[in-house]
Amino acid sequence: MNLPASDYGPFAPAVGYAGAIMASGCAIFVLWGGRMRKWRPPDEDLPGGAQALVLLLCGVGMVFLWYFATPSSIRWIFVATALFAVVSLLSFLRYSGLLGAYRYVKQVATSGSSTKGVPILGGRKLLPEAESKRQKLGIDVQTLLEGAQYNSDLLWSRESQQSVKQSVLIFFIMTLTFGTWALTGASFAVQVLLTKTSAANAASESPK
Repeated sequence: MNLPASDYGPFAPAVGYAGAIMASGCAIFVLWGGRMRKWRPPDEDLPGGAQALVLLLCGVGMVFLWYFATPSSIRWIFVATALFAVVSLLSFLRYSGLLGAYRYVKQVATSGSSTKGVPILGGRKLLPEAESKRQKLGIDVQTLLEGAQYNSDLLWSRESQQSVKQSVLIFFIMTLTFGTWALTGASFAVQVLLTKTSAANAASESPK
């Protein structure tokens, strides 16, 4: 059962804005801890500071959206929210395309008799000798990687591999950041429309 905004008294606007922030925060947590494991970059290619950077960018954007969420700027908030959503979608499509083109599977021993497939990222272009061998044998890159005992340095240069990793990480961060901004902007915009009060004023108003 949902309580009407009036039941919260003078705290109604603040409760709404707090809910918007909590919803965005929960969305980030679910992505990092749950479903995102299926489509995030391989663990060995995901720097430890990436999560902190995403949270920082999301937090900064949320503060700006909170500050500028006013009845007079509501139209621009909606425009920005739509733009954030489009950028997030395009970033995800590009990110997904990069994974589809450059992600391979490396078999890692988990015990004396079993192995586990671990995703890794390759490079943009095979080394000349690796490409020559691939064409001569008529095999795909995954099979070539298996023949090289999963030593990626025998197939791609370090620069080529790093270029792919940076591109994947950039579009990964953009997908999460702009997606969170879109969610937060939509939440703030709806709350401003319902309360006719700016976010900053609602948070600073004292109960009467």
